[in-house]
Amino acid sequence: MQALNIPRKIEFFIPFHLAQCKIKALLNKLTLKKFDSISDQIIFYANNRRDGCMLREIVRLIFESHDESNFCAIYAQLCFRLMERVDHKIIAIKKFRNKFLQGGTLFKKYLLDRCEKDFKKGWKVNMMSYEYYEAIKIRKQGLGLIRFIGELFKLKMIAKKTMHECIEKLLKLPEEEEMESLCILMNIVGKQLDHIESNNNEQRMEPYFERMKELSTSPNLSNQIKFLLMDVIDLRDNAWKPRESRSEIFKLNSNV
Repeated sequence: MQALNIPRKIEFFIPFHLAQCKIKALLNKLTLKKFDSISDQIIFYANNRRDGCMLREIVRLIFESHDESNFCAIYAQLCFRLMERVDHKIIAIKKFRNKFLQGGTLFKKYLLDRCEKDFKKGWKVNMMSYEYYEAIKIRKQGLGLIRFIGELFKLKMIAKKTMHECIEKLLKLPEEEEMESLCILMNIVGKQLDHIESNNNEQRMEPYFERMKELSTSPNLSNQIKFLLMDVIDLRDNAWKPRESRSEIFKLNSNV
């Protein structure tokens, strides 16, 4: 990336730390009922600076908040609205591929860069190296990231190519964490990917599910993960219409 050396006017209406606190508080209050009101306020603070720093900070704050599974969809909706509505006059202070990105394009760049960075970093934890609650937190954040990425794809903010790369990476590491993540991702995006493949006469999904069938009998995976895999396979076989879940039955029986 090439730095911008020419002077520029940057507008400061609200102190950065104050805007940061306001946005964090708004994210904590975000619900479907309050979505329009809160998203409009966040966009107001996003437009407070013209150098893109507030856009990057909003991405950071969203990533601190998206690990709750029930909120991944609404945070994805918020990102979509930000991409559409932030001021086009906001411009990056550095070039990307010889171009200064602006407005929603710049926000999307920050968002996808963070998704890629966190996905590559992974969330596999060694329970011997972490405190129990810290390990649980890392795992929860990782699964939240997977859900968030899936919801962004549904809104067409993440490309089909990128989604296939995520699936392929997870299948290359067929261990407990990766398979749980794969099942969550397939539950969110599988129907849409199948629809796209069908319209384009492509068959990329078939090898994935063949591999998942093999893994569903692997002695190296727990019964819980095997049942998760079988649930996703059954879901696809049933045209992505939900029916009784093996993994939920397993959970109930385990708690008896």
